Amino acid sequence: MSSRAWSGRFLSRLRFAAVPTGTQRIERQLAAARFLLAVSSLVAVYLSPGPSPEVAYLLLPFYIIHSVLVLALLRFRAHSTPGFRFMVHVVDLVWIALITLFTEGPNSPFFALFVFVLLAAAYRWGLQETLATAAAAILLFVVQAELATAGPAYIGSFLKTRLPLDLVIPRSVYLFVIALPLGWLAEEEKQLRAETAAVVRVTTKIQAATGLSASMQAVCDELLRLFDARQALVISDQLSNGQLFLWDARRLPGAEKSILRVSELDSSAQPKYFFQAPGHTWYTLERRFLARTRALKLLALDNDGRQISGATCTYPDVFLEAHPFRSLLGVLFTFPDQWSGRIFVFDPRFGSRVPGELRFAQTLVRQVSPAVYSAYLLRRLRSRAGAIERARVARELHDGVIQSLIGAEMQVDVLRRQANHEPARIKGDLTRIQEILRQEVLAVRELMQEMRPPDLGPEHLLEFLSDLVHKFGRESGVAASFISELEEVTLSPRVCRELARIVQEGLANVRKHSGAGKVLVRLGAQDGSCNLVIDDNGRGFDFEGRRSLAELDSSRRGPAVLKERVRAIGGNLMIESIQGGGARLEVTVPRRPRG
Repeated sequence: MSSRAWSGRFLSRLRFAAVPTGTQRIERQLAAARFLLAVSSLVAVYLSPGPSPEVAYLLLPFYIIHSVLVLALLRFRAHSTPGFRFMVHVVDLVWIALITLFTEGPNSPFFALFVFVLLAAAYRWGLQETLATAAAAILLFVVQAELATAGPAYIGSFLKTRLPLDLVIPRSVYLFVIALPLGWLAEEEKQLRAETAAVVRVTTKIQAATGLSASMQAVCDELLRLFDARQALVISDQLSNGQLFLWDARRLPGAEKSILRVSELDSSAQPKYFFQAPGHTWYTLERRFLARTRALKLLALDNDGRQISGATCTYPDVFLEAHPFRSLLGVLFTFPDQWSGRIFVFDPRFGSRVPGELRFAQTLVRQVSPAVYSAYLLRRLRSRAGAIERARVARELHDGVIQSLIGAEMQVDVLRRQANHEPARIKGDLTRIQEILRQEVLAVRELMQEMRPPDLGPEHLLEFLSDLVHKFGRESGVAASFISELEEVTLSPRVCRELARIVQEGLANVRKHSGAGKVLVRLGAQDGSCNLVIDDNGRGFDFEGRRSLAELDSSRRGPAVLKERVRAIGGNLMIESIQGGGARLEVTVPRRPRG
């Protein structure tokens, strides 16, 4: 059955997104309840026999067998078809009608079994099906009454009962009174579950998306699908600089995804979209009463979801010309001091309960917009982090490699001029320039390694650090060694990556600034924490003594990059420096508990 056939039902499109295993679980629960009901009915007849116990003894065991067969079928079948569920429901109704027919009709003690059939209809479907089941049961009452009273005499004598009309009518009213609240409660409960599932589905897609554009694509696709609309517009106004952005999603027949176009609008387009809204959420339906007359039916909700009486809205002509519509759904969204925006869904298909769907649209936007805003902030943070990293690389290149190459170029020029006059000096100068170029090649390699983030987990950290330290020793000529006191690393992958970066940065500082002849890198554990130590015998820092991270910040000393990396993983940094006697850098990070 397509969703078109259910257009009159309240948000029926959400129902068809249900997981098949959920439907099968409902059928298994009903089958278990049917079996318990049949067995308990037979026990009740045995303990308190009625006027016709022999008929009940005959029919109820067959009903128990029917219940066991349905339960077995559902246990061995992964899915149940709509036709199977409908047939089981009809058979239930027929069985209970037969049991009541041969046990005093509407006055039967088994009349309460009809409540199970009504409950099953509500549990499976909703209000309309529950009322239809009640109508079918009432029709069976009428048939029973006709057979017992107006039928042939031998039928009445076989049934052993008379079914007066004054008894059929009250029982029919009872069934209808029971069916109405059961169906309504089931409808509301299913609606709540469907709305929650829809919000979770959209939020999950946003979280799985990479970037703001992918998040907006997921939101627009779901809006168009949920409301069966042809087009959706998302207009946002960045309050800090007045920039306007428009996301235009259009639905193509048969396509899973909509076509999304993003554009930045001029400030002159603001009156076109940011006109006076009739409420927080509103729905406009255009009705053509006469060939030359048009009227707009408007339903609006305030910020709390209450309906606004007498709401009016005047759409700008430029908006109507650019976006003609038969019906329109509008929702506001805002983030204080950051963003203000509107969502327009063109030609949505609503059911019979428009206020309920408007409230769902309001809830959906409120729940989804923070996730979209988080994706936007994440993109900005990544952009800023990339800009900071590029600035650091540019600074490293300018202060290190470029300055050294400029100096080498100037020295080569001097040597070129002195080549004919002092050939003996040229050999030594060329050797010195060669050493400068070799050091800068090493610096560029280190910079490239830092730009390539290591994909490390705790199981590979020790091997990575060992290779890194030994490679540093081979290339720099510094006697470098690595010692690990840990047999197993219990740090998170993120902390492992940052520790590897800290070692890279520390070794680069040793080569560039310390003039050390040897360096030791040690990884150990103390008091439930992981300790990383980098110890060299170089010139030390421009201070004497032992200082913590807070003391380094207050005096504005110490390597800034290392301090930021230590703070990023919630660790502690301690630097001990002896001018002319070396330096010791110690990083302490809490260990992650096992399991």
